[in-house]
Amino acid sequence: MKLLSAVAALLLVTSGVAQAAPVCDEHVLGTAEHYEVGGTTLRVYGSDGSVAVEDNRVPRNLRFGTAVSTSTFVSGASRAGSRFLFDGLDLDVDNADGTRTLTLGIGSAQAKWVAPLRITVHAAEVPIDLSPAGTEIITMEPVDGGYVLRGYPALPFTRPHVLATYPAALGGLGFMSAQYEGALRFGVSDIRFPLAYGDDRIYSVTESGTVVSAARGGQFAPLQAPDGSIADGFQLSADGVALVHTFAGYWLLKHGQFKALPDAWFTGVDFASGVLSPGGRSFAFGISAPSPTVPTQVVTVDLSSGARRTYSLLDVSLPSVAGLAYSVRQPGRLYLLRHSHPISIHQPVTTQLESLDLSSGVATAIGSAIPEFAPRLFPADVA
Repeated sequence: MKLLSAVAALLLVTSGVAQAAPVCDEHVLGTAEHYEVGGTTLRVYGSDGSVAVEDNRVPRNLRFGTAVSTSTFVSGASRAGSRFLFDGLDLDVDNADGTRTLTLGIGSAQAKWVAPLRITVHAAEVPIDLSPAGTEIITMEPVDGGYVLRGYPALPFTRPHVLATYPAALGGLGFMSAQYEGALRFGVSDIRFPLAYGDDRIYSVTESGTVVSAARGGQFAPLQAPDGSIADGFQLSADGVALVHTFAGYWLLKHGQFKALPDAWFTGVDFASGVLSPGGRSFAFGISAPSPTVPTQVVTVDLSSGARRTYSLLDVSLPSVAGLAYSVRQPGRLYLLRHSHPISIHQPVTTQLESLDLSSGVATAIGSAIPEFAPRLFPADVA
């Protein structure tokens, strides 16, 4: 990639990680996979550079009102991990009619006490996530070979509603990395339901790689562009705008309206590892350095003109990019989760969150470096 000018090139190649105090005025959620045993560690980077940690596979003690659970698990997170859904498994009650009453709670990372939320669900229905705003508990129930998603408002005495249905005809569920996926309850078969929350619909993906979506209360179906082409990839911004790829091209999808984008703007772009800014104004992707002497690169694409800019960040200790995320509050800031080169699958990598100032090209470390297995920063999980 070439820089737009020689002046910009000189500035960006010589820029590194600044030694200034960490700057982060919003929550950013990063995740890491446990090595071999499954589950996810969720790390919330706060406004003061601190890191709060929750884990969706390791049980812990938590007080739900006056009741104490010694087997509490995280079953979901709101956008950017500003709230977590805690599930006290040892407080379950089996009812005579075959239903089950669950004791759940919504609180911040590392909470010691939460207000109890008791919901009665069908026998096979399990909580899997929180809505982006943290106001609804989302459950999944297998029904007739498909799935029914329901939303349970966190307010007491409010009835649940069907959020969407996934018909059996779509086949099995696939994998998606647009946003953090809620975890199922420990001890239940690990059927994941990958969800991403758009501004007018919910997205998921089938095992064949087809992107599907559903309006609130509707049924999932393949996402189809106005020219009839079917989506096979997408990126979601923190405010729910989607950049959609089909076999025929690229589309920006905002509030149900498709806008075609020129294919030439995406030549050489690593779409799968990219990130969309709030409002769909720009797209960015990272290029990990193949060797310590080569800079890590971040490339941005303006989605109104197609103009590109390349940022070269030389750091021999953190050559790889584990995800990008645009700032919601400051459009001129991009978060990077960088890590050291993997030596072995049996050893963690050194992971560091950084904030890249897109005007100066200077990256600033946020918090301290952390050892992680398979770190990841999700584009839509900033708030």
